[in-house]
Amino acid sequence: MTERKTPAQAAAGWYLYLREDPDDEGLKNRFKEWLESDPAHKQAWADMNTTASVMAEIPSFLHTSTSIAPAFVPQKPEHGLRRRLLSGYGLALMAACAAMIFVAPDMLVRLKADHYAPVAETRDVRLADGSEIILAPQAAISITMNASERSIHLLQGEALFNVHHDPKRLFRVTTENAVITDIGTIFDVRMEGAATVVAVREGSVRVIARRSPVAGRDLRAGEWERVSGADSASGVVPVATIGAWRDGLLVARNETVGDMIGALRPWTSSRIILTDRKLSDKRVTGTYNLHQPEAALRQIVDAYGGHVSSWASWVDIVSAR
Repeated sequence: MTERKTPAQAAAGWYLYLREDPDDEGLKNRFKEWLESDPAHKQAWADMNTTASVMAEIPSFLHTSTSIAPAFVPQKPEHGLRRRLLSGYGLALMAACAAMIFVAPDMLVRLKADHYAPVAETRDVRLADGSEIILAPQAAISITMNASERSIHLLQGEALFNVHHDPKRLFRVTTENAVITDIGTIFDVRMEGAATVVAVREGSVRVIARRSPVAGRDLRAGEWERVSGADSASGVVPVATIGAWRDGLLVARNETVGDMIGALRPWTSSRIILTDRKLSDKRVTGTYNLHQPEAALRQIVDAYGGHVSSWASWVDIVSAR
């Protein structure tokens, strides 16, 4: 649970787990072991509960849709600390909200996954049939392989598939709203909010929207399709840009700043919070280094006068100057 996390991030994770299942004795015992293993853990846990206590006093228009309350009843926070946490409309609130938004869903997905790629790392998954799946950071998949089917469910994130074609046993990738069937190919599938984006690097695939009565569409090299509910959009991109993330490259062709920040998030342990809607809608074109996400973030927003400030070493707040 605490892999590659600071004590503050780990404390946020424990906080969410304990709120999800407060009666799990095994979970409580593991938490106590973590808490007692390092004085820094005790301090991080105290800070987490102090933040939660302060958030209960912040006006409701600043809250997320998730109800927030301390996992355990903490001591009353010292007045000066309370004032500091509340200042500037609550950087502590923003950090805790970031934990709620990013940490909890990711942990729940891991429980369902057969394979998961940690933050800022890719994972190669080689199947018994000779096919290869490359998971982008924070991507998760579950696998069903037997004599009659080869089925991969993309739970979150993005993955590049290099499929060994077998006409007697179809290879399917499913998401919440799409089914992608291999016709002998290399293709990329990305979860993008409530949408699924499929792009073909080599060969062809058939894409079927789960909620659409329209027959599926075949995509060939360089073609992409975005499926959202019963709606879809499609287009063409240079083949070399499809799956470029496996080589550490983020390629933008008239993309919004908001979408670019979304693409950067899995590549950094920092939580990126974009506070300016107008900045989010600006468009950029360029190639950025995913192995240097902080520098890439600044390059993306600098063109429009955006400013990146860090809080507690693991939250980056992007705003207009």
